[in-house]
Amino acid sequence: MEQNIFSLLIQKKSYKKLETLLKLKKLKVFMPLSLQKNLLFIFIKDSKLLFAFKDLWACKEFNQRVAKEISHFLITQGHACGLDGLDALEIVAYVPKDSLEKANFYAPVKKQAQFYRPSALGLFHNPIKDTRLHECFEKARSLIHYQRSFFEE
Repeated sequence: MEQNIFSLLIQKKSYKKLETLLKLKKLKVFMPLSLQKNLLFIFIKDSKLLFAFKDLWACKEFNQRVAKEISHFLITQGHACGLDGLDALEIVAYVPKDSLEKANFYAPVKKQAQFYRPSALGLFHNPIKDTRLHECFEKARSLIHYQRSFFEE
């Protein structure tokens, strides 16, 4: 029985981990640009969704504000983006020990509030006849509206 090399790769555990990491990278969208630049990696461990940052200020900023937004998104619309099962996880940011040891606490404080304001409005015509593709574009539209809701007053 002959199997395609891609089907063999998909069955491997390492591919599943890579696929999970790629899904977790989608969560960077909810962070301001300054936090995105400061993010080292995202992973799941012991029923916690962990975000590792280079600097302590980024960790505090994330835990105070962004973690709530991500949690709300995962509960309400996480299934639409293929992020099933993440809504039950506790979201926590931290600074790895080696980054803390290298930190210069006497360095001047960096400007922290660089926000990315999405320019997309979600106003587009969707003439696609294929139902699956049509649904994908409608999900994209709903994500755009969801993101914009954070910036509208």
